[in-house]
Amino acid sequence: KNLHKSTTSLVYLTHFLSFFLYLFIYNNLKMFFTVLYYLIIVLLVIIFGFMSLYFFRIYQRDSKINIKKNKKLLSPLSEKLDIEEEKLYGKQLKAFIDTGNNQQNGASYDESAEVGVSIISNHDIFTVNDLIRKNSKVLFYIHRHAAYDMEGGLAIRMTVQLNLFGGSVANLGSKEQIQFLQEEIFDKGNLGCFALTERGAGVLSGLVVETTATYIKDEEHFVLHSPTVSSEKIWISSGLMAKYAVVIARLILPGNEKEDLGPHAFLVDLTTDGVKRTDMDRKVDFNPLDNAIISFDNVILPRKSILSGISYIDEDGNYQLVDESNPFSFVVVAQRLLSGRICISGAAISYLDHIVKIVEDYSSKRPIITGRDETTQLSEMSFMKDKLEKIKSISIVLNQYVRLLEEEFMSAPDNIPADLVDKIACAKVVCIEYALRALVELKESVGSYCLFEHSCFGVKNDLLYVFRFAEGDSNILSQKMVRDILKKKASLPAMLQHLVSLPLSLIKNKDNVGLQKLSFDFDLLKLLLRFSNKKGSEKMKCWFDSHELISSVARKHTLLTIHDTLHAKHSETKEFNIFKKYLINPL
Repeated sequence: KNLHKSTTSLVYLTHFLSFFLYLFIYNNLKMFFTVLYYLIIVLLVIIFGFMSLYFFRIYQRDSKINIKKNKKLLSPLSEKLDIEEEKLYGKQLKAFIDTGNNQQNGASYDESAEVGVSIISNHDIFTVNDLIRKNSKVLFYIHRHAAYDMEGGLAIRMTVQLNLFGGSVANLGSKEQIQFLQEEIFDKGNLGCFALTERGAGVLSGLVVETTATYIKDEEHFVLHSPTVSSEKIWISSGLMAKYAVVIARLILPGNEKEDLGPHAFLVDLTTDGVKRTDMDRKVDFNPLDNAIISFDNVILPRKSILSGISYIDEDGNYQLVDESNPFSFVVVAQRLLSGRICISGAAISYLDHIVKIVEDYSSKRPIITGRDETTQLSEMSFMKDKLEKIKSISIVLNQYVRLLEEEFMSAPDNIPADLVDKIACAKVVCIEYALRALVELKESVGSYCLFEHSCFGVKNDLLYVFRFAEGDSNILSQKMVRDILKKKASLPAMLQHLVSLPLSLIKNKDNVGLQKLSFDFDLLKLLLRFSNKKGSEKMKCWFDSHELISSVARKHTLLTIHDTLHAKHSETKEFNIFKKYLINPL
């Protein structure tokens, strides 16, 4: 075993050489000069590789985490933040949950919508100002704490109402449109929805938009149209009960050659002629929530229906930016997807925390026979104590990460930095995936209790799968992250630089994760080499065939990103070291 550990870096070097031989044999002279470059680098890598062997002893000594010796805890900080937030927003959370609990089991669409209206009409819970990005604290707080205590369908209805619909108008709309949000939605109690996902896009929601909004200059209006069956908006939560929608459509300007300016957001009255809404099939659960298919047949929209806080159409029919230094991009339109990812990441961890508390209570009252005349509570069994400590510790770390993202998102500039977008995607992928996995671990640890209707296990927990698919499917987000990384490393100089950096990851061994970063870098190098000289359909086939390697790169990237974000402040805490032991070290 020790011999295997000490020769790991030499094994990596052998892999490198095999790749170069592969390139030479299969690409022949075409790749000769490229291979020559690589061979020169390999000599350097070998030198660094032998140097790195010296550091393995140091690595093996320092990377053994003795959690028991670590007395510093992260939980007191987490509890302090919880207390401070409860003082600020506890009354709003209680009013939100109490009002939501007025919805009865098996409620109809109308009954559920009525409860939703009563929530948005209560100005003591939410105001328009709470939906502005820089003021989103109460929105994040309620998402983090209300998910478990509300019926899943109503919870989804409200996150659509407040974050996706209301948040889009509040952050992308003009002053006139924000005033409309106050009067028509909050004062009159009308529901709204967010129409982005299309039938042809599915989980590629946002990457494919066929719905068009063509501006007719002479008549000063848009024509909103679904040109194909695949362009129908689908899975639109609150789509039947909502009066208004924020619809994402491609903005088409007139001219000899019509100009397509890409996806923009439009405020649409769904009672307008030409709007067709159809109910979808019943779901396994959450059926008080209506999910609709919506299509548009040449629907006439006023010129000012485009959300005009970033861009607009002037009276002469010209496309204008409100701020020339702030160019329009789809990331701006989709910023509510980013806030939504933060919301559901926090909600997933909070949901898991509720399950853990129930399991702790049950296991403290469940005696296990451990001898002829002896019993021990399930909560005192070593396997259960260790499991609960592990899950709670990792939850505290992930919750800290989500809180950090909340602050960064609220203070970010209008053009949200790419690294923040990436960190938010990492939170969604890891938090929800971990909550699902931990839920299965807990379920397997409590025996037949998990089969009872009154237990905390059941179809209600499918809400975590809703989180997984919402605001960008986690699988698609993972692939997008890997694609973006590959783009940065695709050039020959970037690949060479990456190759040289491989042993340096191990030599530096920052915070004792050098081996894990080397593993990530090596997987990434394998992907880069697979895609070298691939074009068109051949490149796409290679992508699909490499799904396991892509998943590995994505998993390592997301976990190492969270680690690197938190380790400077929290690396000495017991909870962070448990996080490293169970999630980082296995990489």
